[in-house]
Order: sequence, then C-alpha cells, then structure tokens
Amino acid sequence: MLTLLAFLGFLTLPIRIKTIYSGLPAHPLFVHVPVILIPSTIVAAIVFMVRRDWFARYGIALAVVSIAAMSSIFLTMQAGAALRGALHLQGEAAKLISEHSQAAHILAIVYVVFTATLIVTFAAHRISGGSPTGLGIVDGLLSSKSMYAALRVLLVVLSIGAGYMCFRTGDLGAKAVWQGRLQNHGGFPGGPGGGGAPPAGTNGAP
Repeated sequence: MLTLLAFLGFLTLPIRIKTIYSGLPAHPLFVHVPVILIPSTIVAAIVFMVRRDWFARYGIALAVVSIAAMSSIFLTMQAGAALRGALHLQGEAAKLISEHSQAAHILAIVYVVFTATLIVTFAAHRISGGSPTGLGIVDGLLSSKSMYAALRVLLVVLSIGAGYMCFRTGDLGAKAVWQGRLQNHGGFPGGPGGGGAPPAGTNGAP
C-alpha cells in the first residue's frame, strides 16, 4: 500500500502551477510545505532509528507524510520553473536561481531515495520482527537482522543528506531573492550596495 501510494505521489511531477489567486506566484506559497515537512520527516526518521518501538507504532504515518513531502517538492519545483521563466532574470540573480534550481533537483532525487528507503526499512522492521508479507522474494531479502541494520544506517545517512540539500536549496533561493532586491533598489540602508539612510527632504524621509 505504501509503495503504491509512493508511485501515486509522482502524479504531481508534471503539474506546473504559475499563480494561485490574484496573480500571486505559486512558488513562494508552495515552498512552505517542503520547508516544514522535509526537516520534520528527516528528524523523525533519525529518532525512530534509535527508538524502534516508535518506528513500529508511527512508521506508517511517517512514510505517508514523507510521500506528501516528496509530492510537494515536485509541485514547488514546477511552480519555481514557471516563475523563473516569467521573470527573465539576468546577472547574479539569474546565476543564483540556476544554482537554486540545480540544488532543488538534487534534493528531489535524494528525498525520493530517502522515501523509498524509509518504506523498505519499515517493511524490513516488520518482516524481521516476525510479520512477513507473504511475498517470498521480499520476505527472503528483508528478513535478516543484518539487512535491517544496514537499512537503518542508510536511512540515517540519507536523512543527513536530505537535510543538507534542503538547507542548501533554501539558502540559494533566499540569496537570489535578496540579490534581486539589491539590484532593483540599490541596496538597503547600511547594507551591501546601500548608500545609507536617505537624506532629509528626499523621497522616503519623514
């Protein structure tokens, strides 16, 4: 069931939504979902690898949330591509957006592998604990304790990798946004490119 649900999660991959309502870009709104769900799921996965009784109890819920997070990455990436095409950025901002996009693609790959590993690890937890699926090949591969231990280690490594790429992607996106603001407005008072506070009597002065 989890595997089927994971495949259904890929249905969001080709969906490209440019705006939500009143012309607001979809990407800045969609991005809040993976920003919340990805760190939550990777922290939970690491904790569950230590507290295996929690994994047995909440593993299915964690897998479902991970699948939702994976789908949200696809939606956010497609909305970002639509926004990027509409902005026609140039210069440093365009370079940062390109790096942001590349990092998002890497994040998507790592998180898909993380989600798949999470599902397989949960299956191994149940099978090695005496609850076989009835599928001979699957039960034979995942029944050993050593396989379960290896999957747990792999899941922790993927959690760390997904966490880093989530931070990297968000950091590049934030830099691109502020780079565009600095280019358009000549910097901010006291900051890079800024000319300090506007003199009295000019626009923006009280």
